[in-house]
Amino acid sequence: MKVMLAYDASPEAEAAAEEVSRRPWPEGTQVRLITVLHKSPPSPCPDGCDIYAPLAERVAAVMRKEAYHKIRRVLEKFATRSDIEASYELCEGSVKQCLLRAILEWKPDLVVAATAQGQAAKGPGSVAQTLVACAPCTVEIFKTPTAA
Repeated sequence: MKVMLAYDASPEAEAAAEEVSRRPWPEGTQVRLITVLHKSPPSPCPDGCDIYAPLAERVAAVMRKEAYHKIRRVLEKFATRSDIEASYELCEGSVKQCLLRAILEWKPDLVVAATAQGQAAKGPGSVAQTLVACAPCTVEIFKTPTAA
């Protein structure tokens, strides 16, 4: 079985990762975390200055490093499971496009994504709604309760 976990390091995604790591899975199950970093479009620099690109790349490198550390922490939850082979993919770009591309390329049996209670109802523009509508496999939306 192949399980793709959309992971953005939010509290909801952490709870979903914890849930996936606790569930019983068939021997040989593959779990892949997919994390998407937003790629910010280049902004014009006044007076043709040449510092924006190197600064932007340094910021992007810090974001990738931070995301990698968070991903490694989640992968450790799966390390004790002999029945699961865990991996990850770190993408840059549109969240919806990257997740759908990863689904089409990796062909999971199940996609797990998280949303805060009430967020899934935001309509067709939400990531959860896009996954449910467009993924060619089963999609589970893991909802966490909102604070009262």
